[in-house]
Parts: sequence; C-alpha cells; structure tokens
Amino acid sequence: MDLMLPRLNALRDSEDEAAIAGAEYRHSTRLSGVGVSVKSDADMVNMGVTVKDDANELGMGIIDSAGSAHVVMSSQDKVIVGYWLVRAALNVALSRGANKNKLLRGTGIFEDALQHQSLLSTKQYSSLLVNVQSQARGGDVSFLLGGAFASQWLSSPLNALKACENVEQLLLHLVQRQTYRWCSLPLCQFQRFENADQIMLVPQFTGVSSKQLPFSIEVAFASVVALMKSIANKRIRLSFSFTESRPRNIADYETHLGLKLSFNSAFNSICIEKDVLRQPLELTAQSDCSAESHVFLEDVVSISATQTKEGASIELQNRLSLPDFVRRYVYASSNTQAANIGLPELAETLNVSVATLKRKLKEYGTSYRALCEEVQRNHALLLLSVHKMSNETAANAMGINDLPNFRRTVKRLTGKTPSELRI
Repeated sequence: MDLMLPRLNALRDSEDEAAIAGAEYRHSTRLSGVGVSVKSDADMVNMGVTVKDDANELGMGIIDSAGSAHVVMSSQDKVIVGYWLVRAALNVALSRGANKNKLLRGTGIFEDALQHQSLLSTKQYSSLLVNVQSQARGGDVSFLLGGAFASQWLSSPLNALKACENVEQLLLHLVQRQTYRWCSLPLCQFQRFENADQIMLVPQFTGVSSKQLPFSIEVAFASVVALMKSIANKRIRLSFSFTESRPRNIADYETHLGLKLSFNSAFNSICIEKDVLRQPLELTAQSDCSAESHVFLEDVVSISATQTKEGASIELQNRLSLPDFVRRYVYASSNTQAANIGLPELAETLNVSVATLKRKLKEYGTSYRALCEEVQRNHALLLLSVHKMSNETAANAMGINDLPNFRRTVKRLTGKTPSELRI
C-alpha cells in the first residue's frame, strides 16, 4: 500500500487552532475519533461532513485541562450501554456449552438486574469477554460474538444510524464517534490513516490483555462487518490484515470477514477503498427511519439520554477512555521535540497527581510507558513498513534527532531493523 504522508498544512481557522494547539506535526497522519475538546454539537454530529473534514476538526492536539471532564478516568466508571452486548454474549456462549453462572462470575453483572438503560464499566465488560473466551467452545466464537452484537443494532441506540446516507457516513459514526463506541465496540478505538484511494483503520484496545488481544480483534472486525452489512443492507467491500500467522481455522475468517485477508502484516487493520465510501445505502435500510432517529442523530451530543425503540431511556457518553486519551497525547507530543512533555505534564493536563494517573492506568492494565511504546511502535511500523520512508525522514517524523538512536529505538520497539521493516 503506497500511502503518501501529507505535508504540514496550515490550520484552517481560529476554531481549529484552539482545538489542535500543539499539533504542528500533523504531517504524518490524520487520527480518527472524537477529540477530548468538543467543539459544538452541530459540528460533532453533522451527518453531512466528510471523513476528511471530520478528522480535521477533531485533530490531535495536546488538550488543555478543560478536556479532563470528557475522559473516562477509571476502568470502573460505568459508560458502556451494555444491555444488548451482555445479552448477545450470553446467548453465544450458552449455545457453545458455557455455564451461565460461571460466565457472570467475577464480572459484577447480575442478569436479573439488567435493564435496557443499564450501564457497565470497561472492567465488567472485559471480564465478561474473558469468561466467554475461556468457557465457550469453538474457534469461531469470536466471530459469532461480533455477529451477535450486530444483530442487536435495531433495538439499541445504533438504530439511529439508519439515517446515514452513504457508506462514508456510516463508517464515520460507527467506528469513530465516541457516543456510538460505548454501545458497539466499547473496548476498541480505531486510529485512522488514509491516502488518495484507501482508508486504513488500526484498532487500539482498552482494558484488553495481550492474551485476550487476538480474540478481541476478531470480535471487533466481525462486529464491524456485520453491523455495516445489517445497516447498509448489503455486504460492504473491506479487506483485513493481521499480525498473526495464517490460522488453522481460516474458513471461519473467510466466512465472517470475506476473502480479502492477509497475515504476518505490520498492523492489524481494516482497509476500505474510497470509491466504496461514496456508495449510497440501500433505500430499504432507511425506509422505516423515523423522525425520532433523525433528531437523535443530530442532537446526540447535546442530550444526556435518548429513547430506544422499546422506549427505554439510555444514557449516552461522549467521552474518551483514559488509555485512548494518553495515546493521543503521546502521539501529539512526540513530534513537538519538546523535552518537557511527559507524564507530569499529562497529569497536569488531567488535573490529577502523577501517582493518581499511574494508579488509574494500572486499573486499565497498562502504564504510561507501555502506551508510549505502543504509539511509537505503530508510528515506526507505519513510516517504515507502509510508507517505506528513509531513516532520515522517518526519524524526523518521530522526533528523533540522531540516526543511531533511531535505529536502536526501532529495533527495541519492533524487534527488527529499519531495513528489515522496509522489505
């Protein structure tokens, strides 16, 4: 894939300058996802914006302390609209021989207390998926979970996505809007890269262990495929890459994801051609779209609750998880080449002490150092494996001044030399 990195562009207006202060390095990528500093309700949910415009307005700055109110600081904060997700997980696991009591053990989830408006924490939801993975039998359980989550979309807040006019709008809201993230893929946030022809979505996970990661990737990819197919009323042409080797159960991958699969890749990613983004959605997918759905879609950020198809009140959150916020902060600051940007400055940005920030990250099963290395590793892989940049250009893009240090850093992060990554 020949992705050409755009050069540094001037900020388009004064509003953007406030939102992306400190993001001078935006020469390398556009990062997807709702930023922590929300501009205006109309800007954030306007269904007419293009993916490019959305990325520009939600750019990646070092956010000031006012943004801390929009960060999910604790893994125990209840922000996941989880009724449909739990029901789907239980149904799949029970059909594959799991015991219901064991599935819910240690999660803090009680089936008799589940209501349509119930909210879960990332810790609860992650614990449930760990139990499903360990108890349900079959190599296709992850794919079945993704499909089962998608089957619930009409009864969940995702039913508002019937108002999307084309694939571009659907993809934008499904994988990049925080309000929808918490009722579809709560543990996954996609980082977005693009060239003239393609968009590449790289998943980043919150509260997922390395052992659980391959399973979680399969769940997320299968869920995106099934949701887009259900909402668009047609199969959307996507391709997938995996860092893992070709699996034995390749037939399960082909059945649930399609035939465009590659393994032993630099990234786990979803790729979509831009000509596909422009395709209109089928009229049958929108024929029963009510005025209420349109109102919800336009005003989702400005209201604290909405009504589901069954009439239950649902709390929606336009918030970013702490690990995702840290990733954005690190990615934004890494290219400023400022020596005084680090953990203390991040803690100050979030209005917490360094000790508190470390403790909160530990709740998510990660650390500031681990997130820094993840960001650096992905950046290095993108520059060298995808863009085939020279050492000098890649080092400059990563904010590293001398080439020996750059080569050592790349080897430490990826296990390969820059030359090996460019092959």
